[in-house]
Amino acid sequence: MSEENVALVREVMDLMNSATTGEAVRELYDKFDPDVRIDMTRRVFNPDVYEGHDGLRRLGSEVREVWAEFKIEPERFIDAGDQVIVIERRRGRGTGSGIEIDQRSAVIWTLREGKVVAMETDIDPDEALAAAEPQPPRRTSS
Repeated sequence: MSEENVALVREVMDLMNSATTGEAVRELYDKFDPDVRIDMTRRVFNPDVYEGHDGLRRLGSEVREVWAEFKIEPERFIDAGDQVIVIERRRGRGTGSGIEIDQRSAVIWTLREGKVVAMETDIDPDEALAAAEPQPPRRTSS
């Protein structure tokens, strides 16, 4: 199932980039579980948690309001079973300020039965990569 999860995350990320301009929004909601939880509490500005499709709509509205341009470019996908870790670069230009960002981050996507059920964003890429590496088995004394 994990190859399908990586493919789903790729598709959702493409749809998310389209949704920043108001396109492909309906198809995007179909990819998220109705009870999805998007944890953005690690971001510096406006940390928040978005729950359900209403939360997803609120997040989309905020992105379109704040950013004149915004794009997420995946650098690497890490298959972790029911989770996919994505190392990504976010680029954008603020609507009012014109300030440009170029930020590297990681997102942990959790999937179940072909739907996104959770996302945790704004994770340090090195931290996410270390968490994804298989740990050696623990030795126990007999």
